[in-house]
Amino acid sequence: MNRSFPALARLHARRYPLMAPQDFGKLAYQSEFGPGHMVSDPALALERLLTECRGLTPDCLHRPPEPIGGGLCRFHLEPAHLSQEGLLPLVSLLFTATACRHTGTRAGLEERLESLLALDIPGYPAWLRDYRAEDCPALHHSEAFRSAYHPHYRVLERDYVNFLFVLLAIWPLARGGRPAVVAIDGRCGSGKTSLAALIAALFPCNVFHMDDFFLPPALRTPERLSQPGGNVDRERMLAEVLLPLSRGEDVTFRPFDCHAGRLRPPVSVPFRPLTVVEGSYALHPDLAPQYDLKLFLTCSREEQRRRLLEREGPEGLIPFLEKWIPLEERYFDALRPEEESDLTVDTTGFFQDPESL
Repeated sequence: MNRSFPALARLHARRYPLMAPQDFGKLAYQSEFGPGHMVSDPALALERLLTECRGLTPDCLHRPPEPIGGGLCRFHLEPAHLSQEGLLPLVSLLFTATACRHTGTRAGLEERLESLLALDIPGYPAWLRDYRAEDCPALHHSEAFRSAYHPHYRVLERDYVNFLFVLLAIWPLARGGRPAVVAIDGRCGSGKTSLAALIAALFPCNVFHMDDFFLPPALRTPERLSQPGGNVDRERMLAEVLLPLSRGEDVTFRPFDCHAGRLRPPVSVPFRPLTVVEGSYALHPDLAPQYDLKLFLTCSREEQRRRLLEREGPEGLIPFLEKWIPLEERYFDALRPEEESDLTVDTTGFFQDPESL
């Protein structure tokens, strides 16, 4: 548990002054265990979600998603969600996926509950003793909280909510039954690989990485490297991956080994209707016509540097600052892939521990 969970609880207390000890306990329980205790049947989960949303009144207040710690947030329901095609079935899928992926432990719950004692919540110590005597079951909100704030939400993984409208755009492609290819381009450190992994965890698909298509040394002529994006083998990506996919065929390709500086043996990938191509230069004009959905991810320079430093370490950051970022920016400036994308997502505020908010 992040030590700042009490600070997160204070944030909720400021938003909801009528929080009772039970509501603080529910916050700790959800943060640790997610929504797993509420999910038994995905079809029933969707039915309950639709029923709840239909019962909301038009004056229901808009509330943005709220972090609850543990990589989770509360996604608040609104009547308008009923009119957004596919949104509630997707939210139900994400709710079920969150329940499957997020389990938690009794020890983790105890740590969170204990940390709340530092907040001097009126009545909390006595409530906690009674709650522990009951063996810490799942909790409802207090009557005071329900009457004052009318909570209607689902607990979802934070990253699902961050990328909700990206997933909503992919949803019909994943269910369409015909070949579809999604491309994710953008700045290094903006979350392209993380988004591709998230998509693959939710929808049956294949993922191809542009890093596997760096230009082999024999092809790195001055003329080629002078081209924006010339350092990737887009011809091989087109011939070995994208064109076979367009014909509904299996893919056999040769990944480039960056450390050895040569192509590795061929890899065979059985065809799947949905494919994701992720990595810088994915939206090069020579490749862009092959995609059904084009995504561009970006983030601030400061956040990019922070993430790369965390991921690569001080020494590993240097090549990015001196070589890879300048090459990317030249490609972005010359070929403007962001302007040709269907969706652009600024991830500057993503991937941070919500308990630090």
